[in-house]
Amino acid sequence: MHRFMWRVMLLLSVLPVVSGTGWGDTVPTTLKGPPFSDPDVVIDKPESWRQQPIRYRAQESGAEVVLLLDQNIYPGLLPLVQEYAKKHPLNVSVREGTCGPAAEGINRKEVDIGGSCCPAAREDRLPGLRWHTVGISPMAMLVPAADPVEELTSEQVRAIYQGKLTRWSQISAVGEKFPKDLPIRPVTRLHCKFRPGHWRLILDNEELFGPRVNEVGTILDMVVSVARNRGSLGYVENWQIVNDPKHKGMVKPIRIDGQDPRDPEALKAGRYPFYWVYNISTWSADNTVNPKAQQLVRYLLDNADRIDPALQLVSSAELKKRGWKFKEDELVGEP
Repeated sequence: MHRFMWRVMLLLSVLPVVSGTGWGDTVPTTLKGPPFSDPDVVIDKPESWRQQPIRYRAQESGAEVVLLLDQNIYPGLLPLVQEYAKKHPLNVSVREGTCGPAAEGINRKEVDIGGSCCPAAREDRLPGLRWHTVGISPMAMLVPAADPVEELTSEQVRAIYQGKLTRWSQISAVGEKFPKDLPIRPVTRLHCKFRPGHWRLILDNEELFGPRVNEVGTILDMVVSVARNRGSLGYVENWQIVNDPKHKGMVKPIRIDGQDPRDPEALKAGRYPFYWVYNISTWSADNTVNPKAQQLVRYLLDNADRIDPALQLVSSAELKKRGWKFKEDELVGEP
């Protein structure tokens, strides 16, 4: 999106509105972006696109179901996909990518099931496409393992990324534990800028981030950058990387607003403020629907509580019990 539009959004973000946590709300007092998009808004596509069937790539010829999953949800879902394919002899092709390629594969109608770590944006809501939420996982705020930081408030996190807090000495709880002039080094990875949720739960858009942020391109770059630089603060969605023995002694997740990201109760109740979403999609139109893909998705949803606990997933079934808002299978609002 053009920087002019981001500036318009920034102006709107400071206008008085009623606070809330539904798909269309903003919370100007915290500068939080929208958690979800409107599930009832579907973009228009030409008739030629609507009539196009699913066509697999040549290298996937012979497959009965094709999936393209974002790198963050791939580790959690792959074992269940393989388990289902073995139980119900099924020729399944599973590719790992990022949200962008997954969305492109869906738009080109090359896959039966797409997967992303972000809630669907308006542009993702294609005719005949249904979204299903497997669950959510906490977005860990990271600091170097040796740094004396164990907790921040969400307001402090936002102030750091805005550039309003620039030195650790400005934060009383930890300031005396650092050298007086040690700067805070905020690290960002501003992926999927037009999709709601994920890092936009910290600050709504890139224009709100201060000039001193250090932007990196990959999840691994984020972890390595935080680990190597004292005074750094970063965030990461992928708990497989956080738990990797190569990184576990280098970085550590911290509590936010007194809530530990590894406490499932804090996430279920909505007390831990930063999270990302395991979303998958299937086709429902007559010329694109694949009953075998739909059966596989149902298996993934019904067995989400069996995903490796180290990945910190809270299943949709648990979220429904705690009052999170759903439209059919899709998570569309906070409790």
